[in-house]
Order: sequence, then structure tokens, then C-alpha cells
Amino acid sequence: MTKSFPGVLALSILLVWVLPVQAEDLAVTVYNTNLGVIKDARVFELKSGYNEISMVDIAARIDPTSVRINLDGQGEITVVEQNFQYDLLSPGKLLEKYLDDSVMLVTEGGKEFEGKLLGFDNSSMVVEVDRGGVVIVSREQVTDVSLPPGRKDLIVKPTLVYQVYASRNTTATAEVAYMTEGMNWHAEYVAVLGEDDDTMEISSWVSVDNRSGATYEEARLKLIAGDVHRVPKKGIEAPEAAMEMRYAAAPQPIEEKAFFEYHMYTVPRPTTIRDREVKQIQFLPETDIETEKIYNFDAQKGTSVRVVMEFENSRDNNLGVPLPGGKVRVFKADDDGSLEFIGEDSIDHTPKDEDVKVYVGDAFDIVAERKRTNYDRVSDRVVVESYEIRVRNHKDEAIEVVVSEHIYGDWSIRESSHEYEKQKADLVEFVLPVGVDGETVLTYTVRRRY
Repeated sequence: MTKSFPGVLALSILLVWVLPVQAEDLAVTVYNTNLGVIKDARVFELKSGYNEISMVDIAARIDPTSVRINLDGQGEITVVEQNFQYDLLSPGKLLEKYLDDSVMLVTEGGKEFEGKLLGFDNSSMVVEVDRGGVVIVSREQVTDVSLPPGRKDLIVKPTLVYQVYASRNTTATAEVAYMTEGMNWHAEYVAVLGEDDDTMEISSWVSVDNRSGATYEEARLKLIAGDVHRVPKKGIEAPEAAMEMRYAAAPQPIEEKAFFEYHMYTVPRPTTIRDREVKQIQFLPETDIETEKIYNFDAQKGTSVRVVMEFENSRDNNLGVPLPGGKVRVFKADDDGSLEFIGEDSIDHTPKDEDVKVYVGDAFDIVAERKRTNYDRVSDRVVVESYEIRVRNHKDEAIEVVVSEHIYGDWSIRESSHEYEKQKADLVEFVLPVGVDGETVLTYTVRRRY
């Protein structure tokens, strides 16, 4: 029979010592910039004098320099020292902790070596046996390693450890807040176009992606939309892990409000955010809105005529809430009633009463061509150019195509076959009506100073 130490710690079993702790409150705020802020309150029993308290189940990707702790209890309580222990156990690290300590090795055939562990590497282990002398044992021959129990520096999870002084025995609440990487969120929109492409049914879910290395049970969840400035971090991102998808239906709508220069979305009930999980929460229930289909030709964005669905994010249009940025997938019902995918686009954070434009694809039956027909250099800094844009419509209905032209420098249009509207300092738009199986030709001449 193989011998072992009393209360032996086998290499295949890892233990951790944790002081009694009671979860009090947990809140998670997720930003859409690979950032989460965790607020965790726990209750500890402190004795008069110096105490060591540990907080496990924290994010593995915590920024330890961001940790803030507040201890509330009777008498004087002072945090003397804070440590973040992240050197997690592995078989190799466990053996390192038992160097110069007693071990027992069992090899194939049941032979035992008991003594002090002097060293090890990938191929062998060196033991000073109790009967005297040193033996070198091949790692391939070792079947069991037994280690004595009692060590309290074995860390199996990232842990915050505090040295705390208390002037008396007391029950204290420790409120800890810290930042962690590995948390993100974004919105996902699903839109179904009506038969005439002038109405749309839209709904939305928010996806919370947790790769922080911790699970947050029954946490109060808030989401921040906006571009929060952060100092760039040097280093290599951790590899992405496989994600599990979970859905959480929301019987109450997510609450939205302005927060500083951003927008905050609060989930109205506690929710569990598991590590390596994508949780989806309903944000916008199915809503009918009015929309407009726009054909746009912008030579800077390609040679095709783009199809854009545009709608107003207003209360009059059954919306009127700040829409977080995310992907919009658009579907349309076929004659048999089945929904078919017709395109998708990403939208930025959109305030209320602003227009939302969703580029769904390129028109098959509309063709546009653009060419420069004249170029005169009047001086070193002044040129006069002429352009021709031809748009042909092979659809069985008349259409309008918005032609976008980007003109740089100090410019003025001298001649134009169609009316135009200056949208920005470097953007002008023409609206061209094109009949069934017809062609419309736009010509214009511009003088530019640069």
C-alpha cells in the first residue's frame, strides 16, 4: 500500500483558504471600449488588531492600480496593505512552493522516494531521501506525488488580499471598486421592411460580452454608451475564448438617461453575467416606424449605386430614444411570407431626433458612370474642372438617385445641369430623376482654389 502524509495534499487536488465572507452587493458597469467597472461589497468579521482578509472571485483581467476600497464598521479600521495575487497554481508552480520541503514520489512499479525536494525540471526531479543521499527520478516514471498539507499561499483564483487594522472586534463591510478589461457590449437591431419599403418593424437586443475571467452573480447591470477616453495600454491582448450565448428576456424596458457626456442604460433587475458568456437582453421591443429608401451614387465609395434605408429617430416615428451603436440586420418578406435577409450595416451612437442611415447593399438594376471631361489649370493654385455623371435605370418604375460629390479646397460651381445642395464644406449633392428604362446625365463645372 502506498504511504502518504497525514492529511496529504495530492498534486491533482488544489486547496485555497478563504476567510468567512458574505456577499452584500454587486454592481457591474460595462462600457463599449473593452472595459468594465465592478463594485463589490462583502462583509467580514474582524478581530482587534491586524487582520488579513481575502476577496476571491474577482476579475482575472483586473487593473490592480484602479482598486479602491472603503471599510465601514465600528471602531477604527485602517487598510495597511493591499496585494493582488495572480500567480495561479499549476503543477509546476505547486512544486516550486514545496522546494526544500518534504515530498513523496511513487514511480511505476510502486517504488517510493520520500525526502526533501531539491529541484525539478521537465525531465527529472531531485530528492534528498531520508536515508541519506540524493536521487534523480525521471518525470516519466513518476505516477504520484504527495505533498504535506498546511500551506496557506496556494492561490487558485485571482485574489485581492488586504492587511487591515481594527481597534476592536467588529463586523465590517468592505466596498471594493475596480476596473477590468475583457468586458464589452453592443446593440443588435433586427428590421423587417414592409411591402412598399416605406415602413419598417424594428427591434433590438443588447449583447454583453464577458471575457474578464470572473462570473458576477445577481449583479446590478448598467451599460455606458459613448467614447470614453483611455490611455492606450501596451501589451498583447489575451486570446479570445469560446463564448456561450444566453438570452435574458426583459419584462421591463431598459432604463435610459444622460450621464455626463454619455448615455447610461440600466437593466431594471439583477442578472448573472457568467465568464466566457455573451448575454443578450431585450432593449427595444418590436416597433413600427416609417422609413425611406434612398438610391445614392458616391464615386468615393465605389462604382455601384448604394441602397440606403433612412429613418428618423424621433418620438413622432415611435422612437425618440438615444440608440446605442451596433449592427442592423434588415429582412424582407417574400410572397410566400418567409423572411429573407437583404443586408446589414453598423450604426454609430445616435441621439434622439437625428437620422439613421442603414446601407443594405447595391442596386442591381441601376448603373452609374462618372468621368472628368475637362481640366484647366488657371494658375498654380486655381483649377477649373468639368464632370459628367450618367445614371441609367433598368427598373420598371421611375426613381430618384442622390449623387454625392466631394469637392475640396475653396470651390464654387460655375455651371450645372441640375440643382444642387451644399451639405458640408466638401460635399455637394444632386438629386437626379430617372425614368423607366431611362438615362439622366448630370454635368457640372467647378472652380477650385487650394
